[in-house]
Amino acid sequence: MPSSSNLRTPERLAMSRRRLLAAIGAGGALLAVPACRSAADEGATTSGTAAAKGGTLKIAQTADIAPATLFGQNNPNFTVARTVFNTLTEYDHKTLEPKPSLAESWTEAKDGRSITLKLREGVTFHSGRAFTSADVAFAIENLKKDTTASQLKHVALAIEKIDETDAHTITLHLAHPVSNLFDLFEILLIVDKESIDELLKGTKIIGTGPFEVADYTPGTGFELKRNDAYWKKGAPLLDAIEVSVVSQSASMVSGLRSGGTHLLVDVAPLDAASVKNDARFEVTVSDAHDSGFYVASNVKVKPLDDKRVRQAVAWAVDRERILSQVLGSIGTVTSLPWATSSPAYDRTKAAHYSRDLKKAKALIEAAGAQGESVKVVYNAGLATNAKIAEIVQYDLTELGLDAKAEPLQAADFLAQLQAGELPGLFINGHGFGQLHPATLVKGAFPFNAEKNASNFDSDAYRTLADQLWKATEEAEAKQAADALNDLLLEEQFVSDLVASSHTYTRSKKVQGLNWTMYDYLDLDQTSIG
Repeated sequence: MPSSSNLRTPERLAMSRRRLLAAIGAGGALLAVPACRSAADEGATTSGTAAAKGGTLKIAQTADIAPATLFGQNNPNFTVARTVFNTLTEYDHKTLEPKPSLAESWTEAKDGRSITLKLREGVTFHSGRAFTSADVAFAIENLKKDTTASQLKHVALAIEKIDETDAHTITLHLAHPVSNLFDLFEILLIVDKESIDELLKGTKIIGTGPFEVADYTPGTGFELKRNDAYWKKGAPLLDAIEVSVVSQSASMVSGLRSGGTHLLVDVAPLDAASVKNDARFEVTVSDAHDSGFYVASNVKVKPLDDKRVRQAVAWAVDRERILSQVLGSIGTVTSLPWATSSPAYDRTKAAHYSRDLKKAKALIEAAGAQGESVKVVYNAGLATNAKIAEIVQYDLTELGLDAKAEPLQAADFLAQLQAGELPGLFINGHGFGQLHPATLVKGAFPFNAEKNASNFDSDAYRTLADQLWKATEEAEAKQAADALNDLLLEEQFVSDLVASSHTYTRSKKVQGLNWTMYDYLDLDQTSIG
């Protein structure tokens, strides 16, 4: 547990999420999702009983991991990020207060411009090398590089000086107080600095986590074996993990039914629903609520350079149909990027857009965009995107646009997303709507106020994002969040559709399943009955 020195000073370094929540008055409403089980609930499932040790957990996912994007929160990497690596801290899912991981304790300066971390001793990388403060310094400096894509880069860049007092004490000095420092600590993977080049190529993947990479075959999957030198006593319980890439969601479900697979990550909700009434299986909905689905515009591409066209798209898309027919009612329709538990969530504003074809057609007519061609590309690495694209294409055709849906492989989609080169409308899922709002508007690729996938460039947007990031007073944070929501609704460079959650479809033999607030699988205490 954190020492007393860990007590955070919200008025200083980081405004606490709970205080911001109270300030903005969002309430604590949870997503209206069926069968939602929290990480804590999962732990409770096995409490009081001796979890079985040994065995190999077999996982299937639709897309291959992408080591080159390991620092960018790419969904396929969810199975490798927390199984092979550790982070400095981990959020408690109920309180959202940070808990120790590789950082055992921390002390924040009164002026909010520095933090001293005491690092865990006795931790080694899979190579046998000891973990020290130099590895934390390297991880932060690596995130600052122009060549590293990270949605928390802005926080790393605010760290202007690093003092390594000794091998297990490090002080970070910031240019100014920030509100989301622990969002960075939650996502900052501590990698082996001696093999970073091989890591990015996928040829040598070394961390301090509970499992070591035994084999990786690009396009096919990877195998992990237990790290017998893991620092967390008694963990992990499993001998090994096998992760297979199965592109078809229905095939993933068939593998689960046959017993060839134990756990499916992000299988299409309607396919997952097919096993919900089978007593052998369970569909678990993540309590992180880190999955928003959206259609966004490259505002440099005509006719999407006219915000009336973007607003017309927002009025035309049938969100309720997407929620029920694609996402199996896991989530809630929305016009804003926040999970309902976010401090920036505003129930009235989130309901701003709903399907209104008459209003949408009036905007298209005013913009003179009738019959214009619009490409609707989507990330084919996520099973739900194709079905959402079908609905969006249909709705836009009804609107009077010449819309054509086109798939892009995950790697191509992400490369063009990060470069702002997608050719029109684009459909994907985003995270970061569940933690501090500044993390989304300062870092998430679709929303980053400095440079985003839509090429939306606005001084007003940058100013509001900065105000939210640097706010040290609750009234200031609330004012910035309100104004930011109004701007997002007006400009519609991203039209949010559904605030949802990642899902885990599993055999009930799998117990002790956990995940982080970024939905990285945490299999420290996972067992197979």
